[in-house]
Amino acid sequence: MWDKIQQLRELIKPLNTFKRRKCWRCGKDLNIYDFLSDNVEYSAKRILGLWQSSMLEFHCCECFKFLKGGELQLIERILNTRKCTYCNEDIDLYSYSKLNNYLKIYELKDIWLNRKSEVFCNSICRKKYYRDLGQSSIRLK
Repeated sequence: MWDKIQQLRELIKPLNTFKRRKCWRCGKDLNIYDFLSDNVEYSAKRILGLWQSSMLEFHCCECFKFLKGGELQLIERILNTRKCTYCNEDIDLYSYSKLNNYLKIYELKDIWLNRKSEVFCNSICRKKYYRDLGQSSIRLK
Protein backbone atom coordinates (compact mmCIF):
# COMPACT_ATOMS: atom_id res chain seq x y z
CA MET A 1 0.00 0.00 0.00
CA TRP A 2 2.82 2.38 0.89
CA ASP A 3 4.34 1.89 -2.57
CA LYS A 4 1.05 2.82 -4.22
CA ILE A 5 0.77 5.96 -2.09
CA GLN A 6 4.29 6.96 -3.14
CA GLN A 7 3.50 6.24 -6.80
CA LEU A 8 0.33 8.31 -6.57
CA ARG A 9 2.22 11.24 -5.01
CA GLU A 10 4.75 11.15 -7.85
CA LEU A 11 1.95 11.12 -10.42
CA ILE A 12 0.17 14.08 -8.77
CA LYS A 13 3.28 16.31 -8.42
CA PRO A 14 3.57 17.42 -12.06
CA LEU A 15 -0.17 18.06 -12.47
CA ASN A 16 -1.18 21.68 -12.92
CA THR A 17 -4.85 20.92 -12.43
CA PHE A 18 -5.28 18.32 -9.71
CA LYS A 19 -9.01 17.92 -9.21
CA ARG A 20 -10.47 18.67 -5.78
CA ARG A 21 -13.40 16.37 -5.07
CA LYS A 22 -16.51 16.71 -2.92
CA CYS A 23 -19.05 14.04 -2.06
CA TRP A 24 -21.70 13.95 -4.73
CA ARG A 25 -24.45 13.61 -2.12
CA CYS A 26 -23.45 15.72 0.90
CA GLY A 27 -20.62 17.97 -0.37
CA LYS A 28 -17.95 16.77 2.09
CA ASP A 29 -14.35 17.15 0.87
CA LEU A 30 -12.85 13.87 -0.38
CA ASN A 31 -9.26 12.65 -0.20
CA ILE A 32 -7.62 10.74 -3.05
CA TYR A 33 -5.60 8.63 -0.59
CA ASP A 34 -8.80 7.42 1.09
CA PHE A 35 -10.08 6.60 -2.38
CA LEU A 36 -6.89 4.63 -3.03
CA SER A 37 -7.20 2.68 0.23
CA ASP A 38 -10.80 1.75 -0.61
CA ASN A 39 -9.77 0.56 -4.07
CA VAL A 40 -6.44 -1.17 -3.52
CA GLU A 41 -6.99 -3.50 -6.44
CA TYR A 42 -6.33 -0.58 -8.84
CA SER A 43 -2.93 0.82 -9.73
CA ALA A 44 -1.97 4.35 -8.66
CA LYS A 45 -2.22 5.45 -12.30
CA ARG A 46 -5.75 4.04 -12.60
CA ILE A 47 -6.80 5.70 -9.33
CA LEU A 48 -5.57 9.07 -10.57
CA GLY A 49 -7.32 8.55 -13.90
CA LEU A 50 -10.61 7.81 -12.18
CA TRP A 51 -10.16 10.73 -9.79
CA GLN A 52 -9.44 13.21 -12.58
CA SER A 53 -12.29 11.98 -14.78
CA SER A 54 -15.02 14.52 -15.48
CA MET A 55 -17.45 11.63 -16.12
CA LEU A 56 -17.39 10.30 -12.55
CA GLU A 57 -18.67 11.51 -9.20
CA PHE A 58 -17.80 10.02 -5.81
CA HIS A 59 -19.41 9.58 -2.41
CA CYS A 60 -17.88 9.99 1.04
CA CYS A 61 -17.78 6.90 3.24
CA GLU A 62 -20.96 7.83 5.11
CA CYS A 63 -23.00 8.42 1.98
CA PHE A 64 -21.60 5.27 0.42
CA LYS A 65 -22.70 3.30 3.50
CA PHE A 66 -26.18 4.70 2.94
CA LEU A 67 -26.11 3.42 -0.66
CA LYS A 68 -24.71 0.08 0.48
CA GLY A 69 -27.61 -0.18 2.94
CA GLY A 70 -30.05 -0.02 0.02
CA GLU A 71 -28.12 -2.74 -1.78
CA LEU A 72 -28.16 -4.87 1.38
CA GLN A 73 -31.94 -4.54 1.55
CA LEU A 74 -32.20 -6.00 -1.95
CA ILE A 75 -30.00 -8.96 -0.96
CA GLU A 76 -31.92 -9.39 2.31
CA ARG A 77 -35.17 -9.81 0.39
CA ILE A 78 -33.65 -12.86 -1.29
CA LEU A 79 -31.93 -14.38 1.77
CA ASN A 80 -32.02 -12.77 5.22
CA THR A 81 -30.15 -15.31 7.35
CA ARG A 82 -27.60 -18.07 6.99
CA LYS A 83 -26.09 -20.59 9.40
CA CYS A 84 -22.51 -20.27 10.60
CA THR A 85 -20.45 -22.96 8.89
CA TYR A 86 -18.73 -23.79 12.19
CA CYS A 87 -21.24 -23.41 15.04
CA ASN A 88 -24.53 -23.46 13.10
CA GLU A 89 -25.78 -20.25 14.72
CA ASP A 90 -28.01 -17.94 12.70
CA ILE A 91 -26.26 -14.97 11.09
CA ASP A 92 -28.18 -12.06 9.64
CA LEU A 93 -26.95 -10.30 6.54
CA TYR A 94 -26.20 -7.01 8.32
CA SER A 95 -24.04 -8.66 10.99
CA TYR A 96 -22.15 -10.57 8.32
CA SER A 97 -21.69 -7.41 6.27
CA LYS A 98 -20.34 -5.52 9.28
CA LEU A 99 -17.95 -8.35 10.15
CA ASN A 100 -16.72 -8.43 6.53
CA ASN A 101 -16.87 -4.71 5.74
CA TYR A 102 -13.88 -5.01 3.40
CA LEU A 103 -16.05 -6.86 0.85
CA LYS A 104 -17.44 -4.97 -2.10
CA ILE A 105 -21.22 -5.24 -2.39
CA TYR A 106 -21.03 -7.60 -5.38
CA GLU A 107 -18.59 -9.86 -3.49
CA LEU A 108 -20.84 -9.85 -0.45
CA LYS A 109 -23.84 -10.73 -2.62
CA ASP A 110 -21.99 -13.57 -4.38
CA ILE A 111 -20.85 -15.12 -1.11
CA TRP A 112 -24.10 -14.61 0.79
CA LEU A 113 -26.39 -15.99 -1.91
CA ASN A 114 -24.19 -19.00 -2.71
CA ARG A 115 -25.27 -21.54 -0.13
CA LYS A 116 -22.07 -23.52 -0.74
CA SER A 117 -19.96 -20.55 0.42
CA GLU A 118 -18.63 -20.78 3.94
CA VAL A 119 -19.94 -18.03 6.20
CA PHE A 120 -19.03 -17.48 9.83
CA CYS A 121 -20.74 -15.58 12.65
CA ASN A 122 -17.41 -14.23 13.95
CA SER A 123 -13.66 -14.49 13.50
CA ILE A 124 -13.35 -17.10 16.26
CA CYS A 125 -15.58 -19.56 14.41
CA ARG A 126 -13.65 -18.88 11.19
CA LYS A 127 -10.33 -19.61 12.93
CA LYS A 128 -11.67 -22.74 14.65
CA TYR A 129 -13.14 -24.05 11.40
CA TYR A 130 -9.87 -23.70 9.49
CA ARG A 131 -7.84 -24.99 12.43
CA ASP A 132 -10.04 -28.11 12.60
CA LEU A 133 -9.95 -28.48 8.83
CA GLY A 134 -6.13 -28.30 8.90
CA GLN A 135 -5.91 -30.88 11.68
CA SER A 136 -8.20 -33.28 9.85
CA SER A 137 -6.10 -33.04 6.68
CA ILE A 138 -2.96 -33.83 8.70
CA ARG A 139 -4.64 -37.01 10.01
CA LEU A 140 -5.48 -38.06 6.45
CA LYS A 141 -1.83 -38.11 5.44
